Amino acid sequence: MGSGHSAHISINLDRAVPLFYSGESVSGSVNVNITEGHIKVDEVFIVLNGEAGYTTTRTVQNTNGSTHTQTDYHTRCFFSEKKVLDSPGLDKKELEYHSGQYSWRFDIPLAPHLPPTINESNKYPRVRYYLKFVIDKPWYKRNTDETLYLAVFPHINLSSNPQCLMPYLFGDHNRKDVTVKGTMDKLGYVPGETITGKLEIENPRRILLKKLRLSFVQESRIECNTHKVTILEMILPTITNTNQELIVERFSLPIPPTYMAPSYQFMGGFHCTANVNISYMLEFDVKVEGMFTNLNINIPITLGTEFDANPNGHKLHEASKAYPNFVSYHPEIVDDPQYNPPPYSSVS
Repeated sequence: MGSGHSAHISINLDRAVPLFYSGESVSGSVNVNITEGHIKVDEVFIVLNGEAGYTTTRTVQNTNGSTHTQTDYHTRCFFSEKKVLDSPGLDKKELEYHSGQYSWRFDIPLAPHLPPTINESNKYPRVRYYLKFVIDKPWYKRNTDETLYLAVFPHINLSSNPQCLMPYLFGDHNRKDVTVKGTMDKLGYVPGETITGKLEIENPRRILLKKLRLSFVQESRIECNTHKVTILEMILPTITNTNQELIVERFSLPIPPTYMAPSYQFMGGFHCTANVNISYMLEFDVKVEGMFTNLNINIPITLGTEFDANPNGHKLHEASKAYPNFVSYHPEIVDDPQYNPPPYSSVS
């Protein structure tokens, strides 16, 4: 830099909601306003990165002989696409920008298969995507840059997996002859839909049924980190402190109409290999009087992004103005490193 300078940078996307689907292009413009001085530059570029962040722990011995647990933070960049916006060319050593306004357009394609954004961009574990604009100065000068986070989801069209749109039967029983049977209307949903089904409980010995909790849970595994997130839960009011011999009831659980990472399993990458698995469960937790009598039934749910043959027909952003869950929706996160979600393949 030839002299002191002041530069203001803004990255502007071509769409209002910073959500993109794999295979689309991330496009927009970068505006730079240099209010004083001038800048000598080697290159001006913008890069789109996709990263998986996770943690590991290790035991470290202190100087006094005691030990403590240390957390290490790791990042794997599985996707990176750079676009040079300006360079000096063969006849110049460097560029020079004086006071004034400058603008560049960019258009960066996303790969067709990418894991969904999960968790907030500054928390672990996570999958995050971001644009980084860089004014690359000579090595002895500090670069000027600006970062913009965005969300990326894969296309999960439920119509391509007819099995998840079929009715599903489930059941279990305990040692006191309490039998739970049920029917799910289907196993595939998109945000904004309501999970529905029918529940039947046979209780021939009239044992006290304390309560039945119904929970919709997101389970994510990023490398060696596992998180369990309760999206929503409810207690069925008619199955609370009752000893009825037979209970037949329909249930419904509305999925929030907000952006949520779809069910997906990803292993791969362009620069580093990342392992990401996102799955969902509907959990029935029946509390029954006595020892070792509770019933726990977990049903896998496929959460998609659309559900008809037209990939643009039922995308969530057509029906909701909510921002992605890394921006606006943060249910309570329950750390459970011992819990491994079952194998869950993506729907494409």
